Amino acid sequence: MKRLVFLLLFLVSWPSFAQRLFDVEIILFKRNQDPATVNEHWPEKLVDIDYANSISLSDKAALRKRGITLLPQNQWELNSEYQKLRNHAGFTPLVHMAWRQGDGARPYMPKLRLSAGKNWADMFRPDGSSLNAAPLDPAYDAAHSTGGLFELDGILRVYVQHYLFLETDMVLREPSTREVLVKVSDDIPALPGTETNEQGAPVTEVGNTAAQPETVNSNVQFGGLQEIEKTYRTESVLQDYAFKQKRRMRSGETHYLDHPLMGMVIQVRKVQQ
Repeated sequence: MKRLVFLLLFLVSWPSFAQRLFDVEIILFKRNQDPATVNEHWPEKLVDIDYANSISLSDKAALRKRGITLLPQNQWELNSEYQKLRNHAGFTPLVHMAWRQGDGARPYMPKLRLSAGKNWADMFRPDGSSLNAAPLDPAYDAAHSTGGLFELDGILRVYVQHYLFLETDMVLREPSTREVLVKVSDDIPALPGTETNEQGAPVTEVGNTAAQPETVNSNVQFGGLQEIEKTYRTESVLQDYAFKQKRRMRSGETHYLDHPLMGMVIQVRKVQQ
């Protein structure tokens, strides 16, 4: 009799031992504005994203081995939010997708990689320099000529650790320009109409060193030093903007992650079993 009671209790409590399943739906979009107009300090060099052991969201077989299944569009629930972003002149949606996963803790849930938007590989190198610029090193260019350089690239992870958590480490790539110093010259002739001595220094009518003129070029250095002229070139670059965040979430709620140049809408729904 005791064995029967224990078996019944075990069967009643079995769902609590079963793995919970969650449907994760995300929308990633960029803001249609020039980064130069945003009052923000953008670092020129970002810390590289750690793609080790990540799984591409386009690799269905690898996802399935980790218990992750992509959901068909008829099971998406953020379609109205996506259409509002798409119809707004200030935003461009880059990603809208959904998948089903377990409730594993952070060490057990894989990093999911996604790439979307324009592929800049035919215009820029991975370091952001333009392909039209002089090659840094032929071997370097050959080694980096394959693969994508997408407008949006990075990883995200959804896991359970008492609460639901989302981690993102992504980069948005946008073309920009920069001023590059290409020449420094100090071989500048004397001012027109000025006599010079044997050493080339300007002299007055009585042979003394000429007094400093009241108005000179901003590049002139006083104290007998010659004028320095700098020549710059404007070149195109591909600038990286980081989107790295961590957010605690509630299942069933729609969460919005903000950024000056982009944003993310995410909803995690508990699957009723």
